[in-house]
Amino acid sequence: MTFMNEKLEKQTNNIKQVSFFESQDHIYEEIYDLMLTPEYQFIAYTKRDKNIFCTDEIQLENGKKLLPNKTDLIENKVILLPSEALEFESEQKLLEEIKLFIHKYLDIPSFYENLSAHYILMSWVFDRLSGVPYLRALGDYGVGKTRFIQTVGSLCYKPMFLAGATSDAYLFRVIELFGGTLVINELERVNTDLQSQIVNILNNGYEKGMSVGRIEGERKREPRTFNVFCPKVISTRKKFNDQALESRIITIPMQTTKRKDIPPFISESFWDEAQNIRNKLLMYRFKHFDDLLWNNMFGGKNTEKLDLLEPRLRQTLLPIFYVISDTKIEDEFISYALDFQKQVFNDRSLEVTGLVFEKLYNLYQNNRGKVPVKDVAESVNTEIENEKYKLTSHKVGKIIREELGFKTQKGSGGLYFVIFSEEKINYLVSRYGIESPQSPSSPSSDTASREDSSDLVD
Repeated sequence: MTFMNEKLEKQTNNIKQVSFFESQDHIYEEIYDLMLTPEYQFIAYTKRDKNIFCTDEIQLENGKKLLPNKTDLIENKVILLPSEALEFESEQKLLEEIKLFIHKYLDIPSFYENLSAHYILMSWVFDRLSGVPYLRALGDYGVGKTRFIQTVGSLCYKPMFLAGATSDAYLFRVIELFGGTLVINELERVNTDLQSQIVNILNNGYEKGMSVGRIEGERKREPRTFNVFCPKVISTRKKFNDQALESRIITIPMQTTKRKDIPPFISESFWDEAQNIRNKLLMYRFKHFDDLLWNNMFGGKNTEKLDLLEPRLRQTLLPIFYVISDTKIEDEFISYALDFQKQVFNDRSLEVTGLVFEKLYNLYQNNRGKVPVKDVAESVNTEIENEKYKLTSHKVGKIIREELGFKTQKGSGGLYFVIFSEEKINYLVSRYGIESPQSPSSPSSDTASREDSSDLVD
């Protein structure tokens, strides 16, 4: 290697492109504007005295230099950055401005306007939270999903629009480079291979500290991990089959609009308005960036209202709850959360495991706890029309043991019976949202004589 090549490599290793950086005294965010000189800069917020200044580089004490990310993705508006940090009159006024923008370009009920506006606020401080939910527009063709993606997505923290992406490598690198909000329109229209990677990102990108492992490189194949934790705004025609993933998603059902005041097309003024609001939201980020370090977030938030929710759902919705400051909206949100939980219960009950427990529980109530696995299978199969998908007693017994957590024992007549636990019953009744009458007395001892194992035929 020549001296010049060594010098060039050393310079390259000492220079890194970033979109965000936090030091002990400052918060740096990348901004972009054709009218700036240079067009790509950092805007810095001084934590102690709240001053703001711009710089085209960040010099670190170790001699390394940080530069803004320069890419045509920004110039072509695939990734949207603020152009400055603008003051706003109050948080309430800023929230109203966001809702007015949503209402002007999008037809969704007032509650969902509020919910979307608070999701937007949350996205600007998401990296101070331990987890984030996803926001989805759900509906068939022609109901406004694309407009939802454009309207809500354009106001979120550094939206990264998945437009024309042809590889999963592109997707992972964009998230890694900018760490903004991933915005995906019509997930069903993305090619199948990329869809599977997006679902992988959704499954692992809701909680800080989780990552996705990949093998990178053409000649030298090396394992790498990618941080995919970020807000995500998506649109789909159908729900996901994975109920665990569904419980991480706040869904807004879309319908064909009847309003005549909504612009049929988006003009340049739309993007100008969105830019202006994003600039104010950048100031919101600066002002609230350290709020979430307090023991009581946002000045002390009472989260007891969320105690009626199961732990996973509570974890999903808590980040939105933190940024709500209006008591009326807070109560509406709690009501929504409880309805959301009911829907999760209903969705779970439609799963095979949920269906098996529902039938098992009905038999448990009617038979005073003495339930053969064979009867459960017969009851489940009354709900399955296609003969191809009907379940054998062996399959049902395996679900009862491995997924519901009960044991089974072989009793008289060669039948296998379920061994019930009150604690387990109560947990599953709560999990699947089933109305619970008085529990029956324990089954008599002649129902079973020998405990089976998971590989025995029921």
